[in-house]
Amino acid sequence: MRKMQILALATLAATIVPASAQRAGDLPPIDVGTVVSDIGAGWVKKTTGEEGVTYVCESDACGGRGVVGIGQAKASPDYVKEVVADPEKTLKSYRYATDESMRPSGCEFKTYEIQRLSERRIKYQSKGACGEGAAAVMSTIFDVDRPGMISVQVLTKSEQNALKLRDASIGKLVAALDNTPASAAR
Repeated sequence: MRKMQILALATLAATIVPASAQRAGDLPPIDVGTVVSDIGAGWVKKTTGEEGVTYVCESDACGGRGVVGIGQAKASPDYVKEVVADPEKTLKSYRYATDESMRPSGCEFKTYEIQRLSERRIKYQSKGACGEGAAAVMSTIFDVDRPGMISVQVLTKSEQNALKLRDASIGKLVAALDNTPASAAR
């Protein structure tokens, strides 16, 4: 499972760019490592930087060994606007790109859901599985005020724990986006 986790994170990290490259107008970048911070007992922050943060659990204290990757990936402002305007239409291309990026890890998302968070923001959520009985879950936020996307990906033995970690982490990120000066001015 360790090899699968490293490959999955490497795949996710390959699409991550520094937050400074994502500034739209005068919006400050979101520091995902600071916003999400501590994710729970047993989880150890392994890497952190402008582009994201990785947590690893190597004990049963977290409900099974696993990895959590949180990052910001660059996407064109036009694509982000298109996703927010018509998430059903763009889900097919998002799903294809996600499936292709996960293929080397042996993980596969089975379900995808769309949730509109506001007029200017949507969230894609997915659930699936990896080899050795591990669960894979992910949420990706598209916000037209930021030319990019913010993703949380969790791989662990327990789907219930993976969903709990994903939802708590993405909730903190959404709250941070809501509390930026640009969001308050809207």
